[in-house]
Amino acid sequence: MRFNLARDVWQHARDAQHRGRPALVADGGSVFSYAELAARAGRLAAQLARLTAAVGSTRPRVGVIASRSHHACIAVLGCAWAGVTYVPIGLKTPSERLKHIFAQAELSAIVCDAAGRELLEATDLPQLPELLCVPQPSASLLTAAEALVSRVLDLDALPDTPAPPLAATSPGDLAYIMFTSGTTGVPKGVMISAQSACAFLDMIAARLRLTPEDRTLEVTELGFDVSVLDMFATWRAGGSLHVLPATKVMNAVRFARERRISVWSSTPSLVSLLRRVKVLQPGALPDVRLAIFIGEPLSQGTLEGWREAAPASVVEDLYGPTEATVVCTGQRVDSSHVLTPGRDVLSIGTELPGTDVAILDSQQRPLPIGEIGEIALSGVQLAQGYLGAPELSARKFPVLGGKRFYLTGDSGYRDALGRLHHLGRLDHQVKILGNRVELEEIEAHLRELARVELVAVIPWPTLDGAHQGLVAFACGASPAAAPHIVRELKRRVPPYMVPAQLHWLPEMPMNSNGKIDRHALRARLEDSSG
Repeated sequence: MRFNLARDVWQHARDAQHRGRPALVADGGSVFSYAELAARAGRLAAQLARLTAAVGSTRPRVGVIASRSHHACIAVLGCAWAGVTYVPIGLKTPSERLKHIFAQAELSAIVCDAAGRELLEATDLPQLPELLCVPQPSASLLTAAEALVSRVLDLDALPDTPAPPLAATSPGDLAYIMFTSGTTGVPKGVMISAQSACAFLDMIAARLRLTPEDRTLEVTELGFDVSVLDMFATWRAGGSLHVLPATKVMNAVRFARERRISVWSSTPSLVSLLRRVKVLQPGALPDVRLAIFIGEPLSQGTLEGWREAAPASVVEDLYGPTEATVVCTGQRVDSSHVLTPGRDVLSIGTELPGTDVAILDSQQRPLPIGEIGEIALSGVQLAQGYLGAPELSARKFPVLGGKRFYLTGDSGYRDALGRLHHLGRLDHQVKILGNRVELEEIEAHLRELARVELVAVIPWPTLDGAHQGLVAFACGASPAAAPHIVRELKRRVPPYMVPAQLHWLPEMPMNSNGKIDRHALRARLEDSSG
């Protein structure tokens, strides 16, 4: 039970003084108390607990095609309660990517919300698992699924069977698998154990010190692991999670004011966007006491704009890859903060409890203070590795000096005061509006679709330290192929991975090492925008 992520909701629902308090507010204002949320999750857990044991020694895996809805939260809690691994799948996942995830994950069940049901209906269904739980399944879905699954259940009308006991979860059992962008054009599944997830939750709960009175803003998709922080840290404290619908992002400030949000959690780029459209005005968020910024560098300009809008808030600027369970370094920004010299972004702070950080050279040897190298992480929060990719896992999670590390691919250094500074990617992985993207994955698709070898994808433009989109270059391809390439890319990758522009070059610039000169391509974009 100690390693079961549903434990806190289960306990609050059994507490007479707490069970009636709001745990979740979603879908336009529907309020679910801790007792109601636990009852719904328990009914789903009863169905998931019946999954066949044919998966062998591993826990059953359940795909959750849902986000920013009460169904999404119920699905995640139901999975944890039943002792199965949840696999979040984005609502904008293209059909080809969806098939890759289905094939890799070997799902035993799928749970959807209404939008996820529409995605399934619009997709040429691959072989589906034996159990499908969707709210109000349509006749077309029932007809399509009839030959593929043995049970289709209405998530809003599950049998009122007694909830099973919370599953006994071992430390090494997988809590969730999150698929991130992969360099070969195939997404890779990051495997997070129950021990890593609970260690993160224990650490972040102690750091943030949320209370039952807190109201947390939820603006992230389930496939972005910040959702783990938002959901489970809030429920650990007995507070309420307020889910902002994806269609209402531009109304985030008004939503936060109306709900009297006290804990704001988002990427810095959302704040930058709200400032640019002039809805985040000075004094706009007087009730926010804590702001959590994750997923991208926090610029000085964004910080100053936020402080004007929410003058009573303390800012937590946090850093961490999915492979290290949400976040593992950070700095608290109250009256002061540390900037990275020569850059308009904040330092990523120092290690959070449970994590060790090393700066390594190209031979994976520790570097002294001030020397720039690769940021490597060690500690209980590290992922088990990548699903079905033992060679990649061994390469990215080596044992060095008797300790297991994750090589982040991020460039950085530690200063004389012990602060860590992030200088960007060593490889071609970037963050686009908070979403992690392997540029090589997009380039792999471009090579295939354009039928040329020399291609490059550049993050562009960059505002307030955050990348806003992508631009692609191809050498030797015909501009007439652009509509076909864009159309096919939209089938294969999420919208944020589709370049906004495609440029056709007669010759690709090269540097002295014979590699594509990406600095020259960026300079070309800067010159054209000037």
